[in-house]
Amino acid sequence: MNEKSIAALENLRRFPPVGDTFETSKRSAVLVPLILNPFTGDLEVILTVRSSSLRTNAGDVAFPGGKKDLEDIDLIATAKREAFEEIGLPREASEYLTTLYPVLSRHYQVVTPVVAYCAHLTTKDIAQLHPNPGEVAAIFTTPLEHFLDPPKGSYGYFDMHWLSSPHRVHRFDGCGADNYILEVSEITESSSIQQDFKQGKTGDTAHHDETETAFPGWSVYGMTAGVMVEVAKVAYARPPSFQEYALDQVRDVGLMAKWHNQTFTRSRL
Repeated sequence: MNEKSIAALENLRRFPPVGDTFETSKRSAVLVPLILNPFTGDLEVILTVRSSSLRTNAGDVAFPGGKKDLEDIDLIATAKREAFEEIGLPREASEYLTTLYPVLSRHYQVVTPVVAYCAHLTTKDIAQLHPNPGEVAAIFTTPLEHFLDPPKGSYGYFDMHWLSSPHRVHRFDGCGADNYILEVSEITESSSIQQDFKQGKTGDTAHHDETETAFPGWSVYGMTAGVMVEVAKVAYARPPSFQEYALDQVRDVGLMAKWHNQTFTRSRL
């Protein structure tokens, strides 16, 4: 691990977990699992591609995560449980680093990002993970720092009106092209990347690395991209190389919570 990555992990450990004022009992959490690339010494993040059979957001890139269950003692437990259920990441395999301020999904769910480091897992080892059929189509890793300094031609955005304010939606293309696992039931005769998975099958998954056929990767956008930018900002203690916000975009997270509380009253929870 290089000095930059050591400092990034320490910055995340020192970042105080953030409370919030969202008035809802319906909570969700996602795990942001960071791992080491042993070839570069840099940190990468594990992300998933949602199954094509899901009713909502099928095919989107997402973190492992979901709704808080009654047996979950806190949202950290929720995030770790969901990561185990979705990608087979053992709960004890990740060191909790910090919790970021909740974000709202496109369906206005309150989602808390939980950042963790998997010290005993590297980018070489993702074939040890297991996509849950019916939930996860693929698992891949991509460099954390790319969410501050994306490779040339891989970044785009659009501005929209959301939460009564202009809002910038980030998009990072070409993610996971060098290191991914595909759940075998997702490989169909019509798939344009089917040939990429002819080799290297491991159990119920097919694993790809840089020695195999080139693949253009996936696009990380929306809420997932926004969270990754925030994680990278904390880790590397600097802003991104692109303009993060739309003109006049509301950045006060307290105002976002106030809007949510006024829109979704307790009587509807």
